[in-house]
Amino acid sequence: MEQNLKQLFQIQQVLLSEGYPDYVRVSKEICDFCKKDEESILEVLDKIKGGQPWEYIRGLTEFCGYQFIVNPSVLIPRVETEQIVDIARLEVAKRRIQSIIDVGTGSGCIIISLAKIFGSRLNYTATDISKDALEIAIKNAQLNGVEKDISFVRTNLVDGIQISSDTLVVANLPYIPTHIYNTLDSSVTDYEPKLALEAGKDGLKYYSELIDDLDSIKEKRNIQLLIEIDPSIEEVLHGLLLNREVHIVKDLKNLSRFALVSLS
Repeated sequence: MEQNLKQLFQIQQVLLSEGYPDYVRVSKEICDFCKKDEESILEVLDKIKGGQPWEYIRGLTEFCGYQFIVNPSVLIPRVETEQIVDIARLEVAKRRIQSIIDVGTGSGCIIISLAKIFGSRLNYTATDISKDALEIAIKNAQLNGVEKDISFVRTNLVDGIQISSDTLVVANLPYIPTHIYNTLDSSVTDYEPKLALEAGKDGLKYYSELIDDLDSIKEKRNIQLLIEIDPSIEEVLHGLLLNREVHIVKDLKNLSRFALVSLS
């Protein structure tokens, strides 16, 4: 018992020095992962000190209460992104949505969580340009028992995707402006895929393209777009979406983090 407490304290001290806000939970996960073996714990701590994220070391993380496989080909799901699932739930009920398309799905955490919530009564499609990311997303769908409910398509944004009326398009695309990306901690820039983070000078490189693609759909009705953004690009986003019905939703830190856009 005393040895276990000593290990936990040792791990927590390292996690605190590396800036882990959830160091209590992670320290317990490390103990379990290493089966309390001292040598294994030291190896993990050395990797963390070197900047490697714990989620990649473990190969697993949690999102909306579900387990997801992660590796450096996909972005580690952030806690704040869970709010996009809550917003989507309300939109499905309010707008009588029949289909959900998750653009740039990455690990698949958003579309899989929604499929777990709504079941087979909705149609689900997930796209990504990265073959490696899609392979992880499919594994995560299998892990969570929804692989038969979701169509996974390798494509750029929504190229070739049939989008009908009563559709919610969800996207957590790269949105970090280049000048901000260059200031991020090395634990992000050295390990997480740049393709999933950096989005040009104003952070709207991919969202601009997505909105153009969605605007080209003919005879569309009740198509809603829900996106996650960086608070720094809110003003530029409004400029992009002139004459649109746009609702900005703040996150738990009172920062402008999500945008709901009515496209038809």
